[in-house]
Amino acid sequence: MKIHGLGIDIPDKHIDGRRQVLTDTLAHARRVGFSGAELPIPGLNVIMNGELIRERVEAVCQAIAPFDFRYSVHAPGRTNLAFGKDHDMECRVLEACVRFTSAIGGRVLVYHSGLQALDAARTGTASLPSENELARGAEREVAALQKLAPIAEDLGVVIGMENGDPHLWEYALLIRQGKSPDDLSRYHARMRTSALVAQVQAVNHASVGITLDLGHLHLAARALGEDYLEAISTAAPWVCHLHINDNFGKLDAGYDAEGDRLTYGEADLHLPPGWGAVPFAAAFDRLNEYEGDIVLEIKARYRDHLDAALENTGRILLENGHEIRERKGLSEVQ
Repeated sequence: MKIHGLGIDIPDKHIDGRRQVLTDTLAHARRVGFSGAELPIPGLNVIMNGELIRERVEAVCQAIAPFDFRYSVHAPGRTNLAFGKDHDMECRVLEACVRFTSAIGGRVLVYHSGLQALDAARTGTASLPSENELARGAEREVAALQKLAPIAEDLGVVIGMENGDPHLWEYALLIRQGKSPDDLSRYHARMRTSALVAQVQAVNHASVGITLDLGHLHLAARALGEDYLEAISTAAPWVCHLHINDNFGKLDAGYDAEGDRLTYGEADLHLPPGWGAVPFAAAFDRLNEYEGDIVLEIKARYRDHLDAALENTGRILLENGHEIRERKGLSEVQ
């Protein structure tokens, strides 16, 4: 792999619209030695009712300018071009996200693939979709991305569709609806990298690729009984962006408190790499042709350990022969 730089994600709930918190967080990341950051749309107050607020974008640009980072952007996790209730609004929001990414000089916009069709059934506003409705949703997302991709290309942005992970509530919902737990990958297809590859191939545009989240995939592969490394290989030719974090590959047990989850090693913990069971060295070897950034997605409760997380990630990469072009904060591997 040829890694341009190692970045850190900035949690939206941590910022919560406060630019001073944003600048303080970026300053800390720079002191630690990161060379990039991923900014969250929900934490910045820059999009309201589907519209980009120019003066707030300019204020964010001024706030982040001193840090000389490589930036990427994360769209709202709820944005869904396949099964969103108001498709026109979903398209407006994602286009506004693309324009914001360009405005701050970002290269990649991360978008959670829309191939998760359970939210309406969860809230009780609709029943589970039929097979035909699932197929139409996937086609709807492809058509929307085909319209958005040329705009992204003109603005110098690549949209990276991110893979998903399983949750206990999804299995519980299927059981209540008389379905088998084995049906989860039909309704939450973005857990399979093969489904994301099919979407990217159907869009067929260089400005749409895959953001591969190695932590999400570790949970999904365990839940679905798939080979983790083979799933990475399936996605590899289309990967335009990498998210890494650690976990133990165990489904959540219905507890939301991070302290409870950590104690039992459950769910999408977003731990520093090396704390859990994700086989990063083997995973990176399946991505030998990847060129781009790596973003560490680490939850706020572990932020005291960012220096060790950065150092450990760099060590795994360098010891396995992968190139890091910007190596701020990384000691030489002997």
